[in-house]
Amino acid sequence: MRRRAFRALGLTTLLVLAGAPLSGCGIRETGVVGAGRPPVGDLLPPRDTRVLLFFFSPDDELLPVPRIVDVPWQGDPEISASESEEASEALSPLTAVTALLDGPNKAERGAGLRNASSLPREASVVDRVLTGDSTVEIRLDLVVRRLSAPARDQLVCTAAFAAQTQGALPVTLVGRDGRLAPADCSLRPAPAPAR
Repeated sequence: MRRRAFRALGLTTLLVLAGAPLSGCGIRETGVVGAGRPPVGDLLPPRDTRVLLFFFSPDDELLPVPRIVDVPWQGDPEISASESEEASEALSPLTAVTALLDGPNKAERGAGLRNASSLPREASVVDRVLTGDSTVEIRLDLVVRRLSAPARDQLVCTAAFAAQTQGALPVTLVGRDGRLAPADCSLRPAPAPAR
């Protein structure tokens, strides 16, 4: 009996001594530290097989969402010039804006992504998208001044990133009521970490 008591006392002492370094390491508890908005990165999938659409999260945050586009591989020597042109058109700003207006697909809706409420759900409102060296112009068959600021942001970011990898081109919305001032996408990609 005495032996059992000493063994229990020894085991308890061992556990207390072993736990002391783990609990007394000197690190004090801190509260949550805010770090600002998450970075926007042009990550996967590769740019030559997708467009980047901008939808709103359940928290009303504008987020880039890659959508895979089925295009012929442009490096294939057996692909004709017309098929190569077709691949470029599949990844054009017009394709991206049209896909945005079609809205989130089933998986994106399941993740809670959505369009701004004033953004029309008909892709047919896009008349054309013109891309120049230093600007993008979206011509819409609607009154553009009725679009809310979030809807404008979606259009601007989607067209800017479809036209240029960094999304740094200003985008002008043109509608039945005239032209709005050129706007820049408020989101910028974060540089990839060095390895």
